Amino acid sequence: MAIITLSPNLFRNLQTTEVIFHNHLNFITGANASGKTSLLEAIYFLSTGKSFRSRRIKNIVNRNSSSNEFILFGHLSDSCSSNDSTDKESKEFHTVGIRKSILSITDLKLDGELIRSASQLALISPVIVIDPSSFELLVGPSKERRKFLDWGVFHVEHAFSKVSNEYNNCLKQRNTLLRTANIDVLQLNIWDRKLASLGEAIHSHRSAYTKTLLPIFKKIASSFMVSDDLKIRYICGWDKESSLQAVLARYQSKDIEKKFTQVGAHRADLRITIKGRSVEEFLSRGQQKLLVIALYLAQIQCLVDKVNKRTVVLIDDISAELDFQNLQRIFDRLVKLKTQVICTALDISIVKKALPDGEVYKMFHVEHGKISELK
Repeated sequence: MAIITLSPNLFRNLQTTEVIFHNHLNFITGANASGKTSLLEAIYFLSTGKSFRSRRIKNIVNRNSSSNEFILFGHLSDSCSSNDSTDKESKEFHTVGIRKSILSITDLKLDGELIRSASQLALISPVIVIDPSSFELLVGPSKERRKFLDWGVFHVEHAFSKVSNEYNNCLKQRNTLLRTANIDVLQLNIWDRKLASLGEAIHSHRSAYTKTLLPIFKKIASSFMVSDDLKIRYICGWDKESSLQAVLARYQSKDIEKKFTQVGAHRADLRITIKGRSVEEFLSRGQQKLLVIALYLAQIQCLVDKVNKRTVVLIDDISAELDFQNLQRIFDRLVKLKTQVICTALDISIVKKALPDGEVYKMFHVEHGKISELK
């Protein structure tokens, strides 16, 4: 997948009518607070129907406008070849329109037809964001790593979304029951059986995915020369020597006392350590960023290997905390993956030097929300 064009209307401070991207490499330069990150956010919203910066639409609608909504329109291509093609008549071409209001639900259109769920859009346009908050993947709560893991499973196993939604609904019902004054144990057992079945299915999908993902990650991390003692393992969320139903039965009295479900697929994690301890204790910020990028590069490669999908990669301030050699290693990997990259940088000269010789790219400059292509 590649973003061919983007037309933002009343989206934050962006004032450009249309941006035409290169299918492979794109760089965005400009001063702080000029709108570089807002451009990445608009691309992400076009691909997923949501923002990676704010849940409040009021914060996204242009502040200088009296409007209560913003509109995004764009063209997406199934192809991600290195050719700088913007052929809108291609059979591999999709149109996407999004209208989001602070007063109503989101209107999503794919190829001129209204769609009910943003997941339909996300399925055809995989996109990842690497920004300062991505450090949470290493040092943040386990929900960040589950989110990372489930993004990959969602794109390689289409049945996963339905199972995951059903599990979350079941978990919500079980926790509601646990908070009642007089618990019906028979009803609790019914929810336990359903939760266990769905949890085991989620574990099966995640386990299969990690068996492909983790070796790729280790290889990339090794090439980045982060640490020879790096360990990563998938934790399912309960004692793997027993079935989830058996563990839920064992924890039932404790869950009633605590009034929430303490074991299950919602407690899964990816444990990343060095010599058995947190990576935060051993690695510098630059090394941590390399490790985060290695995880995402492994996901991108996994999608290519499993379902032959290309991912749009959005990187905010790519050169921050990275030296020239590490930038070279990252771009060597990205170029070989033949994925579309759109990244921002304050000092674009370092980034250009780190690119492999002969690579074709587009350069954009943002100033006060106005986006112009640099020739």
